Amino acid sequence: MKTSIPLKIKRLVADINVHPVRADRVVVSAAGTHDRSEFLTVTLEDGDGLRGYGEAATTLLWSGETAQGAKWLIDSVFAPRLVGASFDHPRDALAVMDRLAVGNPFAKSAIDTALWDLWAKQQGVPASKLFGDRAPVPAIPTRVSLGAYPLEKTLALAHEFWVAGIRTLKFKTGVAGVDDPSRLRAVRDALGDEPVFTVDYNGAFQDVDTAVKHIESLLPMNIALVEQPTHRDRIHAMAEVRKRVKIPILADESIFTPEHLAEALDLDAFDYLSVYPGKNGGFSRSVEMVRTAAQAGKLCAIGNNGETDLGHAALASLASALTAFPVHKLACDLAGPLYYERSSVTHPLRLERGELVLPDGPGFGVTPRSVPQ
Repeated sequence: MKTSIPLKIKRLVADINVHPVRADRVVVSAAGTHDRSEFLTVTLEDGDGLRGYGEAATTLLWSGETAQGAKWLIDSVFAPRLVGASFDHPRDALAVMDRLAVGNPFAKSAIDTALWDLWAKQQGVPASKLFGDRAPVPAIPTRVSLGAYPLEKTLALAHEFWVAGIRTLKFKTGVAGVDDPSRLRAVRDALGDEPVFTVDYNGAFQDVDTAVKHIESLLPMNIALVEQPTHRDRIHAMAEVRKRVKIPILADESIFTPEHLAEALDLDAFDYLSVYPGKNGGFSRSVEMVRTAAQAGKLCAIGNNGETDLGHAALASLASALTAFPVHKLACDLAGPLYYERSSVTHPLRLERGELVLPDGPGFGVTPRSVPQ
């Protein structure tokens, strides 16, 4: 889709912000421990003073990117080529960034997402109007991550989330020395059959046999979904796991790019695709990959890298407006408001009865607390 309004960047500012994770909700997984988010906020401004915002959810232990590195790349490489330029569509600016630098998906995504926000604001519409194929879902069921905690903490948090209305619990699993069957059994015994259990291995296993054995140990707890059981670089191994277990497989770390997606589809390696702009290298690319997956008969779910409310607004918009996201069948990872000590935006996102309420207004509907002057 094109707009008669030129998408011209007059100003680009990248700021580093630190967001402490609540002490009782520090995420512990096979990928490591996440207790604070040092993220980059990107602000774009056009000639009329309209602003678009994006967030780079940089996490060194997961993506290899840092806020400092992303800021240098944006300030020194991307901004000189983007500021003053005009584009018909955000993906045109993303193509420029792709020619300038390989990888760095979260840095690119912050700019691309901010462009979508600005583009929609220029037209006075929610961003979903520019890419959606259905009327936006106003509130999206969310699931929460329970880190690889000791039994008592797992039980306490599971109960707390259940009381708050969360109906899908995602257990971080596969961490050495942690008794996952006992943890899940204790929560199932405490809360009964109603909660939906999913598990996320974060690529814990190198070989298929070990992955299958561990998954089978959790089957008595009625698992609905298995996320990323094998190492991110072993898509073939994930495909083999999928052949040997009857539980749907969700691919996350294995699929960053359209090329990863093409290989995974060739191998029929997954049932659901975890999508989020930071991992995919841009909101534009997420939309493209969702459509590719849907054409191949695959469904999608929103994943995340600990995005704050700023990033969550874009994630929620994506899931709400595309039919490839069966949000009432498979809850999305949109529980960010429950993990941070304070919101990153002026009007915090709301979780009501376990569902994230889509923000109102043009663009993605949020404004960072800290905006450059």
